[in-house]
Formats: sequence, structure tokens, C-alpha cells
Amino acid sequence: MKAPALLGRLRFDVRGLRPGLGWLRRFRRNGGDSAGRPRKPLSKPLLAAVALVAVAGGGLAGWLALNGEATREAWQASIPAATVAVAPLPPPPVPEAKAAAPAAPLPTDAAPLPLPGVPAAAVTLTPAPVPGLVEDSRNGPLPRIAQDGRKPWQVYARPFPATDKRPRIAIVMSDLGLSGVTTGNALAKLPPGITLAFLPYAERLDDWVERARTKGHEVMLSVPMEPLNYPRDDPGPNALLTMLGPDRNVERLEWSLGKAVGYVGITSTTGSKFTANPAAMQPVIDVLKARGLLLVDSRVNPKSVAGPLANLAGVPRALGDRVIDRDLSRGAIDDQLRELEELAKTNGAAVGFASPYPTTIERLNLWLTSLADRGIALAPASAVVNIQK
Repeated sequence: MKAPALLGRLRFDVRGLRPGLGWLRRFRRNGGDSAGRPRKPLSKPLLAAVALVAVAGGGLAGWLALNGEATREAWQASIPAATVAVAPLPPPPVPEAKAAAPAAPLPTDAAPLPLPGVPAAAVTLTPAPVPGLVEDSRNGPLPRIAQDGRKPWQVYARPFPATDKRPRIAIVMSDLGLSGVTTGNALAKLPPGITLAFLPYAERLDDWVERARTKGHEVMLSVPMEPLNYPRDDPGPNALLTMLGPDRNVERLEWSLGKAVGYVGITSTTGSKFTANPAAMQPVIDVLKARGLLLVDSRVNPKSVAGPLANLAGVPRALGDRVIDRDLSRGAIDDQLRELEELAKTNGAAVGFASPYPTTIERLNLWLTSLADRGIALAPASAVVNIQK
């Protein structure tokens, strides 16, 4: 039994500093066994031994309370101990600085990614406007022939090697500019060899034209003209109409021409009635000749006289052969593109019109991956003028 527990069971007479014997008195009072016989009194030696043990235990407990901490420290100090100095680890070697290789620029939607099988075109178009090729008017800057004979359709054209004798196909993506999302998607995904035709109604048309030309696209204006079912099908304000006189139509034509600079000529995808009327179409041809512009007749009406009139006047002209996405199914678009290839092989060149639908852009990009392998060149509109038979 521990010293504190033993002390708790003993009583001390503080005055006499000796163990109290009250418990012995109670023992005597309760003395006797179960049979009623009195017990013998404890002997004096036994009582002295008990008292001695109690005093010794109390003394030991008091000494431990007063000197326990010092005893513990002395005991710990008696245990042998050694101090070992540990040298710090050397710092890890610093790797030699290497010259960082320049990071390759990430592709962005600011330039179309090169198509598989189609070499990236390193073609820069002449910035517009070129001094001497523009004149101011109340309708805006209008193209003109320079005094040295340079013509806008030649200066602003996308370069194409004259030595390339392969059959040529020009694709004109028409009616751009009204939808910023659609136009931006076309600029991001179409290769620069595709010719882009913008409507004069587009907001910030000059910005769109500049962006397209910066990417390498040849640019045209898609001039609104009267369709066969006019006025139920209205091409928009300032459209050229057969009911108007030549001066009014020339004024409307110049309104469209003054919306931007840097284009090579005009086309129209709505003038099925206007382009079939020689009296209405002749003043337009005269303006194109005087201003050094070309014409791409989409031939939305097979009876169009625009192409023949341009040919007679000496205006550079190209003729639309197919609208490749009149039927938007993938198979139908692919069929139209194959027909353009056959026409190009037969006539030396072919022109296809298209709209900026996602499916059309997808099929065009896939078609272009192997066009050069079939011996045919993708060309801008200016490179196919006066070639078609």
C-alpha cells in the first residue's frame, strides 16, 4: 500500500504527535468472538511495532513531499548521457539556369488554322486604300482608275501565280456581314483562298473588309438587285430596281460602293430580274468599267445578260457555275463540288457560290484537303476572270 493511502487510514493526535489509539478502544469495546468469549488484549511489543511502522511511514511520506523533485533530478543525473553534435546537411545543389526556349505562339481565332494537305498561304494583300485609286464623294470613298492606268480590281486582288496552269476553281462566300457571329465564324474557319462577298448593309463594313483582307481573303461587294418575285422578296433599301431610271440606279450603286475600300468588284445573289434586263444592267456595266472593277455574275437567272454585257464592254467577268449549298445535305454539297471540278477541267475554270452555313464550311474544308492532289487549284475570283469558255 502506498504512503498516502496508509496515512489516510491513520489518525494523528496533533498535540501529542503520536498515533491516536481510538480504533483500539473501539476494538476493545467490540471485543469478543462470535461465541461471546472475551479476546486477549494486544501485547505491548506489538503495539510498539505498529506505532513505529506508522511513524516511519509518515516520515517517509513527508520526506518525499519535500525532497521528491530533487531526488528525481539526482536520479536522472546519475544516468550516463552523451551529447552528439550532428552536422547540418549541405544545401541541395542549385541547377544551372538554362536558356528558356521561346514558346510557340498559340493559335487563335485571329487566323484560320492551316488545312491538312494545303500549304499555309504566305500572301499579303495590298493595304487599302491606295493613293490615286480612291476619290471622295457624298456617298463615301469610291474606287477609281489611277492616272498611271492601275485598276482597283488588279491592285486589290489576291496574288495568284500566272504560271499555274492547273484548272482553277473560285469559291465565293456571299452575303456576309449582317450577322457578326456568322461572319466571324467564316473568317476564323475558311482558308484565305476563298473569296468573300459582303453586303453593303453590314455594320462596320469597312472593319469587316479590312479584317478579311488582313487574313488574305480577296473581297467583293454583294450589291442588292431586284429579284423576280419583288416586292414580295425585298432585297433591301437602295437595291437596284428595273422600274428606276439609270441615274437613280447609278446613285444607289455608288451608295453601295462607298461603304468600304479594298474590294475588287461586285456580284449579286438576288438580281434574278435585274440582271436579265439589258437596259437596266448596261449602266451598271458602264460604272464598273469606268471605276476599274470586275463583275462575277452569279447567274441566279439562267437568262442573265450581265456576263455578256461585261464581255462586250471589256469589263473583267467571271460566271457562277453552281450554288453548292442550295441543298444543305452533306452528300448534295459534295456532289456540287465534284461537278465544279469537272467544269474546271473542261472550261479551264469554274466558280461556285456558297453561303456561310456551318455545314458548308465543314464540307469545303474537307474538300480542300485533297483538291491539289487532284490537280486543281483553289483561286480567287480575280484569277478566273475571262477564262471560262
